Amino acid sequence: MFQAKPAAVKAVAMTAPGRMEIRSYPYPQMDRDSAILKVDMTGVCGTDKHIFKGEAGSIRGKSIFPYIGGHEVIGTIVEIGENAARTMDFDRQPLKAGDRVALAVEVNCGSCWYCRHHYNNTTCENQVMAYGIHPNADTAPYLRGGFAEYMYIMPGTSLFKLPEDMPTDVAVFVEEFAVAYHSLARATAPFAAVKEGFGPGDSVAVLGNGPLGLLHGIMASIHGAGLRIATDLADLRLRKAKELYADITINAARTSAESRIQQVREMTEGVGPDLVIESAGDPEVFIEALEMVRKGGTVVEVGNWVDTGKTVPLNVMKHIASKNVHIHSVFHCGTNWRPVLQILQQQSNRYPFPSLISHRMNLDELSANMQVVTNPNECVKVEVVPQP
Repeated sequence: MFQAKPAAVKAVAMTAPGRMEIRSYPYPQMDRDSAILKVDMTGVCGTDKHIFKGEAGSIRGKSIFPYIGGHEVIGTIVEIGENAARTMDFDRQPLKAGDRVALAVEVNCGSCWYCRHHYNNTTCENQVMAYGIHPNADTAPYLRGGFAEYMYIMPGTSLFKLPEDMPTDVAVFVEEFAVAYHSLARATAPFAAVKEGFGPGDSVAVLGNGPLGLLHGIMASIHGAGLRIATDLADLRLRKAKELYADITINAARTSAESRIQQVREMTEGVGPDLVIESAGDPEVFIEALEMVRKGGTVVEVGNWVDTGKTVPLNVMKHIASKNVHIHSVFHCGTNWRPVLQILQQQSNRYPFPSLISHRMNLDELSANMQVVTNPNECVKVEVVPQP
């Protein structure tokens, strides 16, 4: 348990593409509406990978560097203001020091059109901040990312108190699993008269099986998917997909898009899957998804979260209009994670979520080995454990 405030807090900051450094920051000050979190575990996201590779230098038009990454955060409250203790939990459960919580990524304005119409985690026009992304690490109170020993939790943040018996290495997947939750929720929107909308027994192909794709495959399975197909560039991740959900795996590094599409059609009565999920994060794979899906099927685009500047040719008639295809995009993880935590708890005996974790790094190891995250043949999911 937290005993005394440290004089300084250790953190890892990315100062430029490919450059990580250990930094020391003052322990943050809190008031009645804020809190201090001891970081227990934080996931390294694909967004961090893109930024490290130099594929993105800004988010929503705002400069990133230097920044303390880490927005998939599980932590323990060490201090909390009296107002925050009553209001900061999303479900209005009372909070106190010692409670373990999941941290919602974004703090939005609450007053723009999107926030007022409950699109607040999608397109808030006046976003106050995003944990692990912006404002940058030169802006007080500095410690707003999970690649640090402690974090400042600002007023207006949503926290989710964890079940006491939920292991941290299960809970840490709630942010990414919330994305999969919303993806499948959109894909299942029914169009009953013409047999459209994903449902039990329907086929699914997940293109890209990093952590996000694997969690989408699991969520599709929970929804009762029939034939489940996984593609990826790395055998390491395809083995994990086979272990967790996939009936068929295809290595995209050793096949062409045309051959993959043909192979998948042959498995699906010559028409293509009912649902194709693009989670590879490459615009070209979105075109592959459109070509692979059956007529009247559904495509969910969830991988391209970062604008890398890469564009691809789109034939509107061929890829969309002639196929009656339904296209959904999911850019955020929503505001209510309570049902996602319940699903994680219910399904953890069926799906070994901690087995996705291929690396657990402390802050020094993260600073020295961030390049591991960029190599899908070396890792599945990297988790940061900042505390000794």
